Amino acid sequence: MTSRTNILSLLGVICVALSACSTTTGEDQLRPTAGGAIELAVSETCSDESDPQCISVNGESVVFPSAFERAGVDDAVAIDGQNAIALTLNADGAEVLRTLTEQAAEAADTARLVIAIGDEILTAARVIEPLTDATVHVVLPPDRTAQDLITLIREN
Repeated sequence: MTSRTNILSLLGVICVALSACSTTTGEDQLRPTAGGAIELAVSETCSDESDPQCISVNGESVVFPSAFERAGVDDAVAIDGQNAIALTLNADGAEVLRTLTEQAAEAADTARLVIAIGDEILTAARVIEPLTDATVHVVLPPDRTAQDLITLIREN
């Protein structure tokens, strides 16, 4: 279980937690990749000692989600110079994101949006308001490359 939480530390600095972002076009993007998926769930916050299912993700303590919802990705591209990935979700993935960010925003400080690729938890992000855009930017931790994550998304 700890390998799930150690693999990536997105620092919760994902635009999903803050607002819907749009991608840039042209030379700022590298290595386009079509298809794949990310996994999303809303989880309650917890204290480290309160529950054996309580895990730490980027400094956020959350109950390990019992289930994730698949959010299909139409495209994932690395953004040059920003150590970030721009994800364009398909229609179903955008709906999953909207629904779960709505739930997380309504719960305020008692819930986080948990994002995973396969069996690797990326982040547990605080959501301020529901997102309605199908494009988001994900900031990567310094120990991961954009291509690593794009490959994982494509395989998922």
